[in-house]
Amino acid sequence: MSDVTAKPLVVDSGTSSTKIGYAGNEAPSYDIPTVVGRPRHQGVMVGMGQKDSYVGDEAQSKRGNDFRKL
Repeated sequence: MSDVTAKPLVVDSGTSSTKIGYAGNEAPSYDIPTVVGRPRHQGVMVGMGQKDSYVGDEAQSKRGNDFRKL
């Protein structure tokens, strides 16, 4: 039999990020932004390189600039 002990994995899926780590650790090992957003007015800036939707850090950076969270 192995002497390896398994630590429980903790996943906290919050409003704007998902934190992943091991039980008993001081802080999560990963903090991943899980925000998805899109422009409030689709097709207004045609040809300006505007995407249909944005994910993670890119969506966070556009918050408040006429974008909405999904």
